[in-house]
Amino acid sequence: MNLGEVNAELDLIVQDLSLSANFTRWVNNAILEIANDFDLPALRLNEPVTIATTESDWLYDMPASYMKKLFKCRDEDWNKVTVERDLDDIDSIDIDHDATGSNVTNVATRDLIIGIYPRAVDALRAWYYKQPTALVDNDDEPLCIPSQYHYRVLVPKIVIINFELIQDMAVNPPHKSLEYWHGKYHAGLYGDGSDIGMINSLARDKKVRRHGGSDPLP
Repeated sequence: MNLGEVNAELDLIVQDLSLSANFTRWVNNAILEIANDFDLPALRLNEPVTIATTESDWLYDMPASYMKKLFKCRDEDWNKVTVERDLDDIDSIDIDHDATGSNVTNVATRDLIIGIYPRAVDALRAWYYKQPTALVDNDDEPLCIPSQYHYRVLVPKIVIINFELIQDMAVNPPHKSLEYWHGKYHAGLYGDGSDIGMINSLARDKKVRRHGGSDPLP
């Protein structure tokens, strides 16, 4: 489904047409939440992004494309850089952060910041999960979500996160029930006994780890 098709589906669900101006924003917010909740393979970098470092600082902003989970790093000579779990681990190595060297050997992220040890003039090569591309035009598609799950996962997610605004939905019960839409979303993710869900489908090739929430992985 492209953006125009998703918005058309929302038109069928939402009775208050004054809300239609919000649909594109809702779609993009829902995609972002799904991408944050799951390690979607399409958002996992295949080629690294370079982060320039100096001897003057140990903290740097992550690139604008960064969303989460720095999972691999190399220095400018392609030597392995250890990715620590948190900035506290960098503190444990060098609490006053005054050590310098020829290359960075350890890094860690917190939110949108990366910390390095030691301080060095280097060009780090970083692999992480990138931000999903925002949908703007009607022909734009959410490429980070497999196409067969656009309707089954994305539409229920949009309804769930905006349910307070769209309780006047035109369709009859049980569609008005928030529990109904949670069920539709869960079935889209994990299957309903007759169809395989998105997470199950992705896990056939590589296990997808859930971040936050209470839904168990199969």
